[in-house]
Amino acid sequence: MNSFQIRQKYLDFFARNGHTIVPSSSLIPAQDPTLLFTNAGMNQFKDLFLGKEKRSYTRAASSQKCVRAGGKHNDLDAVGFTERHLTFFEMLGNFSFGDYFKKEAISYAWEFLTKDMQLPASDLYISVFREDDEAYNLWHEMIGVPTNRIIRLGEKDNFWQMGDTGPCGPCTEIYVDRGADKGCQSATCAPGCDCSRFTEIWNLVFMQFDRQTDGQLKPLAATGVDTGMGLERLCMIVQGKHDVYQTDLFQALIAAIEQLTGVSYQASAGSTKAAFHVLGDHIRSSSLLIADGCSPSNDGRGYVLRKIIRRAALFTQKLSSDLNVFVKLAEVFISQLGTVYPELLTSKTLIINLLSQELTRFAHNLEHGQVILEKYISENKQNNKTEMSGEQIFKLYDTYGFPPELTRVMAHEQGLTLDMDCFETEMKKQQEQSGKKVKRAENEFIITEHISTKFVGYETTEVESKILFAHYAGDHAWIITEESPFYVESGGQVNDTGTVSINHVQYKVIDLQKAGDTHNPAIVVKLALPAGAVIDSFVPGDSALCSVNPAIRANTVKNHTATHMLQAALMQVLGPQIKQAGSLVCDSYMRFDFNHHEALSKQQIETIEAIVNQKIMEDIPTAIFNTTLADAKTKGVISFFGEKYNPEKVRVVQIPGFSAELCGGTHARSTGIIGCFKITSDTALSAGTRRLVAVTGPEALKLFQTSYSIVKKLSEDFKAKPEEVGSAVQKLQQHYAEHTSTIKQLKKQLCKAQLPGWLNDMRMIKEVPTLFLNLDDTSADELRAITQELEKAKPGFYVIVGKDTAADRYSFIAHVAKQYEGKIDLKALSQFLKDRCDWRCGGSASTIQGGGTSLPAGFAASLEKWLQ
Repeated sequence: MNSFQIRQKYLDFFARNGHTIVPSSSLIPAQDPTLLFTNAGMNQFKDLFLGKEKRSYTRAASSQKCVRAGGKHNDLDAVGFTERHLTFFEMLGNFSFGDYFKKEAISYAWEFLTKDMQLPASDLYISVFREDDEAYNLWHEMIGVPTNRIIRLGEKDNFWQMGDTGPCGPCTEIYVDRGADKGCQSATCAPGCDCSRFTEIWNLVFMQFDRQTDGQLKPLAATGVDTGMGLERLCMIVQGKHDVYQTDLFQALIAAIEQLTGVSYQASAGSTKAAFHVLGDHIRSSSLLIADGCSPSNDGRGYVLRKIIRRAALFTQKLSSDLNVFVKLAEVFISQLGTVYPELLTSKTLIINLLSQELTRFAHNLEHGQVILEKYISENKQNNKTEMSGEQIFKLYDTYGFPPELTRVMAHEQGLTLDMDCFETEMKKQQEQSGKKVKRAENEFIITEHISTKFVGYETTEVESKILFAHYAGDHAWIITEESPFYVESGGQVNDTGTVSINHVQYKVIDLQKAGDTHNPAIVVKLALPAGAVIDSFVPGDSALCSVNPAIRANTVKNHTATHMLQAALMQVLGPQIKQAGSLVCDSYMRFDFNHHEALSKQQIETIEAIVNQKIMEDIPTAIFNTTLADAKTKGVISFFGEKYNPEKVRVVQIPGFSAELCGGTHARSTGIIGCFKITSDTALSAGTRRLVAVTGPEALKLFQTSYSIVKKLSEDFKAKPEEVGSAVQKLQQHYAEHTSTIKQLKKQLCKAQLPGWLNDMRMIKEVPTLFLNLDDTSADELRAITQELEKAKPGFYVIVGKDTAADRYSFIAHVAKQYEGKIDLKALSQFLKDRCDWRCGGSASTIQGGGTSLPAGFAASLEKWLQ
């Protein structure tokens, strides 16, 4: 039975038993700051278990994409060296939201494993929470599992909780006994042992308690079931394989590695065999992460992806000198799993390009970093040290891009451990020096009762409504009204601005937030209070006139609809793999981040602008309607990773025949309202992520008028036609470059002519030939050239100050010949220049350079006095 059949049998089994089959969510968790990546099937159902969300079904099943390579759940270091650890895996899960509980969950699990998967009942062992007599009895009395195959374990193994407080409950796990000849081979070996004899394949969590802050467990009003079973482990057991890498999920990848490297998998052992495993696993996780919108970067999710790719590069070297072996595996994996996860096929080009770019970027650092690492390893061994210092680990990370995980792999092979505490200290030092501070927001108030606000901002920009909640805090107050026209920042669109009038007093809106239920929140409005305002000048029950600034809203609407049109145009020009990676929509401009591996060409930008402007001129009426998430996906409506949608009700913004996206923002009634569209910049945010900035409506008109005025003025000055201005400017630039080159040559000649005179002016101070020069119209580069000429002619100590007229600042250089370094302390001179002139400088023991905006009177005399 292959993995495709096993996956389908699981879903079919639970569909027959009344479960709704829910597609896998993205690997990028939707609005959940507690998770780096989706790491369990229950992630997308979290709000259902917390009671914050309701859906049309109470039973669900899924095959969920999961990554465990960062944060609390991090298997990265173990991947390649164990039978079952993976960074990417598929979790088969069935869930009950206040429907069935322990009896049905246990019955379903046993039936599926023993009948559909045909696993021998005699090989299955059970663990239960030590206090869960109900589960124990169900396994023994209802299923018939002998008591000697049911083991009671403690909280560490068999009690699950979402956090320190909240939903939690006991769990029961199903193990497969793989034989007494496996694992530790101890006579007392049983489930819970760390060896590989008993493999846990299915975990059934029974959410029945609500843990309080004092640790007490209160029964939940509605119990729930959350189960999880790794597809890869199940395939390993069903297919009778020693480890997950021998299942059909990995065989095509391993065969491809053999073909690309010429190395035999069967004949391999140790780190060489581990390399096969690492490449097979890492191409799966990195490809799917990129397909779901993640790009390599230096922080957050992007940094974890970068670590995975770079770890793959390190292990590729054990098989081949060609790092592109890893990139070539992407095509094999995409063709294998593309029918299960179509996003792989859509993003194929992006995946290959991003992997190739990241490996090319890392190749140079990998080569040089390994030389330094080998040097550190050699030094440690010579000094009989068994631990690499935190400073060494940090140097490899900071200079050569070696994540500690890579350093650990290479150090481990040489019998060395890592001083990670010291490394973390070095990291904190760097963060403090670079000014990276963690900011924590504090709530000014807590809403204890359930309050919601009806948003009417789609229909109107002004409404009079009753105040439900009011809270005063110094020079401002927070209110909640029954209805509100104010749009709260979401989906890239910024907060509305405006005023609220209460009891004939107008208050400025200074902030907006949402609070309470995810899908039915309260809109909380922060108001600025005028000086001398009376506390409780408005209270719940008062009437408030809420007014959105109509001009700002109108321009924001133009930019938001244009953002959707830009996305559609990008997909037309660059391909369907284009995914939004972020956006900002305000009244003055729009910003759109998307996954792409290279800068857009001038022709591509012009084509995109032409497509959008054509649709604007067609004045297409927008169609906005609500439907279910499943229906929207069936119709090809675009959704975005990181956004959380209500499966029962989503809002579609459609420009018929051109664009359709899920969006809760405010939009133009028709495309013609936008006026016109112009891209103003295209920049790189990180490897594989681009950012476009564009303007529409009044701002686009303002840009046109400004540009026209500039071109018109240049046309008049150059006495050229507007279309010839570019050529005229190029000619001027060419002439300027020629004249600049001529001036440099003349200055060099002048320097040589003045050199004898400067040498004659040198005086002996502290037995060191010393010269101070103050030159006009001299750049920092020219100061360096003069210093080199003086050094050739007569080694000594020189301080040269130049007035850089173009930059309107002073530059200086101080240089001391090697034989005089012991007599002149440039570090002390640097401090003197800072105190005397407020100049900043840096350099070495022989040369310092810097400058400032002014040169104090009497500088030469004070410098000579300091030297003596």
